Amino acid sequence: MRFEPGHTLAVLVTALAVSTCAFPTDKSDSVFVTLEAPSLVVLRGQDMSVFARAWRVIGTDTQPIANVDFAFYTGSSSIARVEKDCCGYATVTGVNSGMVDIVARAVAFEQAGQGDLVLRVSSPVEVDSVRPTTVRYGDTITVFGVGVDSIVLASMGPVNLFPYPFSAKKDSVAGQPTGFARIQFWVPPPAHTDSLLYIGNTVFGYAKDTTRVLPFDLYEPNEVAPRDINLEQAPPIPQLPNLRFYNPALFFEPLRRDQALGVDWYRLDQTSTRDLTVILTSPEVAGNFSTFLSDSLYFNAPDTTYYLGSNAWTFGPASHACHGLGFEPAQKSVDSTVVALKGYPGPSRLDAISLYNKQGRYGLAILDQYVTSKGFNIDSHEEDDFCNAADTKLDVSQTQLSGSFTIDNPGDVDWFRFRVAALGAVRFRLQSRPFTAADTLDDVDFYVAKVPIAGDVSFNVVGQAINAGSNEDAIFTLGAGNYYLIVVDYAGVSTRYALCFAPGLTACTLAPVSPFQPAPATSRPPAVKHRSAPTAGVLAPGPKPQAPSSP
Repeated sequence: MRFEPGHTLAVLVTALAVSTCAFPTDKSDSVFVTLEAPSLVVLRGQDMSVFARAWRVIGTDTQPIANVDFAFYTGSSSIARVEKDCCGYATVTGVNSGMVDIVARAVAFEQAGQGDLVLRVSSPVEVDSVRPTTVRYGDTITVFGVGVDSIVLASMGPVNLFPYPFSAKKDSVAGQPTGFARIQFWVPPPAHTDSLLYIGNTVFGYAKDTTRVLPFDLYEPNEVAPRDINLEQAPPIPQLPNLRFYNPALFFEPLRRDQALGVDWYRLDQTSTRDLTVILTSPEVAGNFSTFLSDSLYFNAPDTTYYLGSNAWTFGPASHACHGLGFEPAQKSVDSTVVALKGYPGPSRLDAISLYNKQGRYGLAILDQYVTSKGFNIDSHEEDDFCNAADTKLDVSQTQLSGSFTIDNPGDVDWFRFRVAALGAVRFRLQSRPFTAADTLDDVDFYVAKVPIAGDVSFNVVGQAINAGSNEDAIFTLGAGNYYLIVVDYAGVSTRYALCFAPGLTACTLAPVSPFQPAPATSRPPAVKHRSAPTAGVLAPGPKPQAPSSP
């Protein structure tokens, strides 16, 4: 392989000899030789062209010397061979891994400084180092070496590491590649202290370093006080600007023998209003964890309980507190938590707490956008996932409503606030509008509750429609006042639904039926408080100590 000087990377290694001895052809000027190469690395069994040039020093200036004959040498022929070509070029062939000097000497200038180029002969992938040497789960390691940007699989102990997106980079000097590279990986559980095993570019091997892995994640401890996540900081992956936080390698740590539940607690802080989606997944712990969001969560050290602020809301499986009062509609446990919030106001905070009774890996992602499980368009009533949001909607003054809405993600809940002018009957109808036959597994319920007023000690549900399937039709007699209609996804299936309510005998007409009819309704067990990761008494609404200024 030959390169043209000035048009490829010139890695310039210069030796300048200052001598009082006279040169054979010029007794006044100093002469030195430079040796250039397109890279500092040559692969075993491959060739690389190098180029020598001679220079004369005249005062403070240097000038090239034309038509110079050069001799080339290798510091170790067992590592690299060098053969002279024409016109200042030579071919270096990699033999065995190692460092080697390639030397060029100007034949006609015996006293001239030689050009000495230090090259590395390497296999296509060689790991030089792994840093840092001690990590927790969820930390990243950086692998340095030759060709490591082509690593396709890396493991430590019994687990494969997770590549950090867009982290593979070739190192450079003055914007030009050197032959060295780097790449990052997340360290997930159950990795343990070991050397990195890598596979890439037909090569596999072990790093010389041993990486010590501590058996808990980088956000521990976060049981009784939350770990802050600043949503205003730069995105962790610049190429994905909507991803405000991402870590797929976090850990629900093993429980002590005196623990029934473990807790991981995060606090999301923001100063600006934004669409926001929180996603927590844990295939290893599916059915054994529950994640809850709240705008006001605290820990009471004397009795070691978590409690809500006096006007707090929650969003989580079978826990949807409203103005500090508990509301626990029946909902199936889901394998992951996906909560999308439209225009979540700032400045504000949002607490996310996960309760678990089995150890295992989980991932947490927070996006600066509104994400739906099936790519639904955002319906006209969002944001309505908690009662405080419904309080600000135009339907506060409405006595009837008809429209099409969506269960955006499994476990979603939609709140509608309305008023009743005088004692009387109100009819409510709900029916799903599935897009595909698979969507007919949905099961959507609704509840009617009074809007809490000062002095209430419990959330007052005055009516409910919780039949199997998503075809509900009910009439309730309601007194004058303000109410919520709460649509709840029981089955954990995203779907569209049509909804209407109207006073008395006023028409309550649903949108046209979709091409797919709901599957035949089957009986289901009655609603129960039990769930795989129990929360009763853990997020405790109702009577509570005075919330401190900070938890």
